[in-house]
Amino acid sequence: MKLKEFLLLLFIIVAGIIFYHAQTGNLNLYIELGDDFFNYYDEYTFEKDQKLSPPFPKKLEIINQHGDTKVYSTDANEISIYTQKKVRQKTKDKAKEKADEFEVLVNQDSEKIIVSTERDRQTYHRLRTDIELYIPKDFDLKISNSYGQVEVKGILNAEIINKHGTVSASDIKANLNILTSYKPIYVEDIGGSCQIESVRSRVKATNIKGKTIIKNKYGSIELADLSQKATISGLHCRVHGENITGPIEAENSYEPIELSNIASVKIRADNSPIKIYRAQNNVDIKNKYNRINLNDIQGNINIEGESLEVLGKNMFGDSIFISSSYRNINLDRFSADTVISFSHGKITLTPSTEDIKPITVKGRYTEIDFMIPPGLKIPIQAQTKAGQIKWELSQKGVQQISNGYSIIKAFFEKDKKPTVSLFTTYANILVRESS
Repeated sequence: MKLKEFLLLLFIIVAGIIFYHAQTGNLNLYIELGDDFFNYYDEYTFEKDQKLSPPFPKKLEIINQHGDTKVYSTDANEISIYTQKKVRQKTKDKAKEKADEFEVLVNQDSEKIIVSTERDRQTYHRLRTDIELYIPKDFDLKISNSYGQVEVKGILNAEIINKHGTVSASDIKANLNILTSYKPIYVEDIGGSCQIESVRSRVKATNIKGKTIIKNKYGSIELADLSQKATISGLHCRVHGENITGPIEAENSYEPIELSNIASVKIRADNSPIKIYRAQNNVDIKNKYNRINLNDIQGNINIEGESLEVLGKNMFGDSIFISSSYRNINLDRFSADTVISFSHGKITLTPSTEDIKPITVKGRYTEIDFMIPPGLKIPIQAQTKAGQIKWELSQKGVQQISNGYSIIKAFFEKDKKPTVSLFTTYANILVRESS
């Protein structure tokens, strides 16, 4: 390989790696380039504080283009504003001159208070304004921020827009709305509803009393202790949730979904591995090309999709319906009215020893391994075309062969339908006692 060809190949590989990590949110390609990019400047800080006394409206809007914004509640009936102007210049005198050119503006009318920073494009890269406010608890707050962190704690309602910065919100008495991208989002102790929209962010939300709506791409979503309905749109996002007492609706692709100790869930996914442990109510999943693992499900189960491996244990709802193909199904210790439609794989079923409800398996090119509790006699029918039935129960069934079909019936009562019906084609059926 010639040197030019090697360098071209190396460039393509590196470009591909960079593009992949940028798309998955592990790399932020934003770079600030200013006139002083290649010059070195010291940073100088200039502080100022001011207070607002009542009367004032209960709405506050903060606009900060470049810097951190922090807002905390206070028991005092006043508003305290602390600012830090951080200026990069060659000398302190030049920095002071620059700092004096812009101010933090406070405007007030009958409807709201607006706190904003003066900026222009020439000062963008060398000036930073950090703002810290203490306001009464019963305020409605809106923050529009860029390229800095936002932290809010202890107020009534909050709306936060932060283009490129971490957002942290806690102890919000009513509702919270967040719009951001690229950086982490931390939310805790929300008394009302919570709505979050982002791209390539790590989202962590805990203890939300109202409805939760989260939309994120190419990042992760972690949820805990949610009291009402949670709606999650997390394409290419890892999703983890626990202790969620309201219903869950989740949309995802290519990344894992793991849920535990939940009420009910509806999932629409594409090639996502899914694990659900301890659901009190219904589980409804549409997915393909991956694995679904269920354990301790008390509600109804509905699973549909291509090429799904399904593993289930301790399932005791009213019904189980599974439709899939090409990978295996293994259900252990279950009691529900069960219908399985499957092709090109293997099905292994070990129902509960306590109560066996009707089970129907309709397979094509599907091997079936059915294990019945020792000594239990339930009406069962096994039927295969172009395959064999291996019967390992102590009590033999009635066997017949007709038109290429092998059929065995056992424990039938007169004019009764079978409790267990196993049908397949071009594959074998094994019926045996469970250990």
